[in-house]
Amino acid sequence: MLSLHADTSHVIQLAVGPAFMLAAIGGTLTILTNRLARVNDRTHKRREDRESADAGKQADIDAELKTLDRRARIINAAVCTGAGCAVIVCLLIGSLFIANELTIAFDRPVAVLFIAAMVALIGTYVLLVAEIFVAQHSINPT
Repeated sequence: MLSLHADTSHVIQLAVGPAFMLAAIGGTLTILTNRLARVNDRTHKRREDRESADAGKQADIDAELKTLDRRARIINAAVCTGAGCAVIVCLLIGSLFIANELTIAFDRPVAVLFIAAMVALIGTYVLLVAEIFVAQHSINPT
């Protein structure tokens, strides 16, 4: 029968919070990639429309394409920040177990990793809100 040390079970308890955070990051990345796919589809459609449009419509389509490019850049930044956050959380969880097995006092590095993950997650959500703002403003430019 496999037995766990009391320390190992405590580390598992500590790792549960970041594991849930990792699940939330995965959901956020799914939302971001779906938004990016929609922007990409719309960009392809508008590029096709531009070929058959008259000069007046081309200017409107160019303005929309510029906005779509801006949205794509913001979403790409959010995806990169979110993926970086996920990597930091994985390092955090791994470091908890490694420090436990090597009996190293790893409190400060774990705290720094957690703070870095939270900053990256905040950045991801700020970028998501910025992209939503740009999308909303392009629909209703008032």
